[in-house]
Amino acid sequence: MGTHHVIRPWESALFRRCRRAWDLGARERQDYEPVEPAGVFDFDEAVREALEVYYFPGMWDWDRVIVRPLAVKAFDKSMWRQRAAYEQHRELSAEQRRDFEERLEQGADLLARYFDWALEVDRFTPIQVAAQFDVTIPDPDSPGDGLTTPDGRGIWYRVRVDMVVMDEHELYWLVEHRVADPAWRDLDELLLDEQSLTRSWAWQLGFLGDLEGTIHTELRPGASHAAETTDVAAHDGPSGFIIAHRSESFRRTEIPRGPTELHRRGVEVALETKDMIDPALRVYPNPVWEHCAVCAYRSPCIAMTQGLDERLILEQSYRRRSGPEFEPGRLGSVWGFVPDVYRVAEHRAPGGGGG
Repeated sequence: MGTHHVIRPWESALFRRCRRAWDLGARERQDYEPVEPAGVFDFDEAVREALEVYYFPGMWDWDRVIVRPLAVKAFDKSMWRQRAAYEQHRELSAEQRRDFEERLEQGADLLARYFDWALEVDRFTPIQVAAQFDVTIPDPDSPGDGLTTPDGRGIWYRVRVDMVVMDEHELYWLVEHRVADPAWRDLDELLLDEQSLTRSWAWQLGFLGDLEGTIHTELRPGASHAAETTDVAAHDGPSGFIIAHRSESFRRTEIPRGPTELHRRGVEVALETKDMIDPALRVYPNPVWEHCAVCAYRSPCIAMTQGLDERLILEQSYRRRSGPEFEPGRLGSVWGFVPDVYRVAEHRAPGGGGG
């Protein structure tokens, strides 16, 4: 048990989806993860790793002709690394090999076309890429104090952001990269996007700065290879004009965010955290197939539902996590505007101690 109780956004999402899965997987609970990867590769993850290199602040002044092949190489490296991890447990079928090769080619083509498109729409300077940091969660009932566990440990909320940029007006924006396959996300979905709101709330708390809003960049690999003509549209949003740049394959949506919605997101995080650390918390499953179909803990859950002993399944197919969550020296830990990784924001714990 560490000196601080650490909560991560994926654990919060799992808690809401199914408390049994959360109890099995959360690091402060049983801390199990599957031994075998869920799939051969995660295309979205590989694309994001490529964009981390492309937008690396330390290379932003470099000629894009030099940076582009480095970004594509990062995509390839991610794909092959994921494949190697999968092949430690299973041999790829002919269909899986074919799909892997097709997606390798598709990813390189998608990135090349995105880099051309980005030259027209990038009107900012990256200041953080792939940055991970911790914040202490303020207590809604006593905002000057940080939440603590019943045994007195401070609570940290650990967040990772894709990118933070500064626009031509020296305003900060939080940027999210996602593969849209096959359709664009609905505007209301972006407005309600929990991930970007949570990251924005945490970033402002951690770095004591103000964000103008969130930028959502979507890349659509299945689109036509026609010339990428960009249309610009503006919509009246809750906190200002929402600007969308869209071509056949790419869309970037800029959403201003007001202080009220970010504050409310922080309160929601705090209230949920109080539920998670409640000693009287009841743990039970939520067997909705939409969730169970992709749940990493379905096998032990079925055993528990049938009244069987799940421990053998956990011993054979799962393991306790080990190793650090953050690699010092990665992109987000080096270049400007990045404080100490493990402690970036403090609120007084009850009694005046550290958070």
